[in-house]
Amino acid sequence: MQILIKNLQKQILILLACIVICGMFLISAYSWRQSSYEYTDIQGSKLKLARSKYYTALNQKILLEKFEKKYNDLIKAGIVGEEKRLNWVDSLEKITKKNKIPYIKYKINKRKIIKSASLSQLFPGIVLYKSMMSLDMQLLHEGDLYSILDEFSNQAKGLFDVQRCSIKRNSTKIKFVAESTTDKNFSANCILNWYTMTMQTPGEVSAEGI
Repeated sequence: MQILIKNLQKQILILLACIVICGMFLISAYSWRQSSYEYTDIQGSKLKLARSKYYTALNQKILLEKFEKKYNDLIKAGIVGEEKRLNWVDSLEKITKKNKIPYIKYKINKRKIIKSASLSQLFPGIVLYKSMMSLDMQLLHEGDLYSILDEFSNQAKGLFDVQRCSIKRNSTKIKFVAESTTDKNFSANCILNWYTMTMQTPGEVSAEGI
């Protein structure tokens, strides 16, 4: 009887040992499976992140190329960088010669910074300048004024607007312009504002402003 009980105890111990070992294997298998899933998720996340970075870099490259072209176009147009004053004067002389303008006098004031909180907020790092140009002219016809401004806008490098313009007929005893023997029938005066911009350098401060 004692032998039977001992054998039964032995079998129970073996069974318990098997259960413990199997349990350990199951726990290990589950842990490995979870680790595998986590590894797969991590690798998947890394792949998604790498893919996202690639497309972001690609889009940034395309965007930079697009804006670089526009930036270079603005440089060629004389809007970005230093003023093209010699070009303005040369263009003006060619236009007046072509249109047979008898007299023109010009003056270009010193370039000044346009100070504006809204512009600084919208375009940080960009410095906008304005230069005032005055034109005094003697004209044969009133239409000559429009021709000069229109051709000047198309030929000169840069960007300008017309602040004001005035034209008046010169005093003469001739009633009709068609009967005039002079080519100085009208006096015109205009103020133009030329605009240019540059990238602000670190620590750049200017005391000038408008």
